[in-house]
Amino acid sequence: MSRLSKNTRALMFCSLLVYLLMGCTMVLQAFASEVAQDSAIGIVIDILQSEDETMHPAAISMIKDVPGEEATEAFAKELPNLPAKSQVQLLSALADRGDRAALQAVVTAAKSENNSVRLAALKALGQLGDASSVTFLAQVAASTRGEQQKAARESLYRLRGSEVDETILASIPQVEAGTKIELIRSVGGRNICAGAKTLLETAQDSDSKVRRESFKVLKEVAGPEYLPQLIENLIKLQSESERKEAEKTVAAVAHKISDKSKQAEAVLAALPSVKDVDGRCSLLSALGKIGDDNSIEVLREALKDDDAKIQDAAIRALSEWPSSLPLTDLQDVAQKSDNNVHRILALRGFIRLIGLDSDRPVEETVKLYKKAMTLAPDATLKRQVLSGLADVKSLDALQTAAEYLEDTTLQQEAELAVVKIAGAIRRSHAKEVKAVLQKVVQNTKSDSVREEAQKMLKRIR
Repeated sequence: MSRLSKNTRALMFCSLLVYLLMGCTMVLQAFASEVAQDSAIGIVIDILQSEDETMHPAAISMIKDVPGEEATEAFAKELPNLPAKSQVQLLSALADRGDRAALQAVVTAAKSENNSVRLAALKALGQLGDASSVTFLAQVAASTRGEQQKAARESLYRLRGSEVDETILASIPQVEAGTKIELIRSVGGRNICAGAKTLLETAQDSDSKVRRESFKVLKEVAGPEYLPQLIENLIKLQSESERKEAEKTVAAVAHKISDKSKQAEAVLAALPSVKDVDGRCSLLSALGKIGDDNSIEVLREALKDDDAKIQDAAIRALSEWPSSLPLTDLQDVAQKSDNNVHRILALRGFIRLIGLDSDRPVEETVKLYKKAMTLAPDATLKRQVLSGLADVKSLDALQTAAEYLEDTTLQQEAELAVVKIAGAIRRSHAKEVKAVLQKVVQNTKSDSVREEAQKMLKRIR
């Protein structure tokens, strides 16, 4: 770097000190743009090397206005010599420059013993890093927690360059499990759809955490063309938790098929050849999550299966249905099954389906909730019924909920249902609402419920 004469530099440096003491940031920027580039670099470095740390922020603010790779290298070289606070500021300024000439210095700073410096360097790598930063950021994300892990992950997702995605996919098979999980996660964070094939392989990894993460990310990057392979992987899994994750993935990918009537085709095609009970149960569960009406008959047949696990899976699948289509099927199981667990599972599903949007008359919905109440064997399920009933805006619903105001095990849920229904129908049924709310005010043990009921009574008056 060329230098001005000693006297000239001294004069310029003194002038700059005056500006610094005056706090004239705009003047500093103008000053930097007017002097020769090498002189500006030299002045900034002189300030950074000075013992007066209070001048560092102003000098660092000039860095963005000094162009050129040579300037970046010069500023980055000073990084390890600065106090931690100034290093953090300089790292941010280098990141804003976007010049990868500072990359090696930033990587070194990311290994600093100072937490703030490490964090600032990790954030800067998101702007300055390239394919060479992939493994390092993944390793940091795997070995840290909190802010540093978050910064490493975000920078890994933000890395720019045509080779970054390729490097991530190529590195996955070569690293240990923790780093592999972070690289797999980055496939989702960067939406690398080309990574689906790689993740189908890691979904069969020897490490269970790697397998689970692979299925999670495949939800995002796999297209419907991969459904047969996803199903094949699913039925091979032994762990229940992994099967549950894989079932969600199969359903999520199936939902990417625009024609809803074809979303369950791949699962239905695979089901007849699967003899393993756990595998069949997983496919039935996936059908429930997909919710394609074309698979209803298969689930109805499964309700009649001799194996209780198959029946269980069918009940759970029907209970997850996105419409009230299987309502009667679940009601029949809740009424007639000899298996107590199946009756309870079916009743929970029955209650859930009643509450879904439907074209049925409000009166019919109230009748269904009344039926559910008669089938409910305990207070827990009856509370679930009252919770659903609270969303029905009718006098019949209000009166039905009011029947349980004196039941000590259901009083709280009944009061909440009454107040909610009353708020929806108080204008059309003022007299009836008033009578029920007065009863709530007199008997409730909840101050908040009493206050809400009193407010509503005032509005009615």
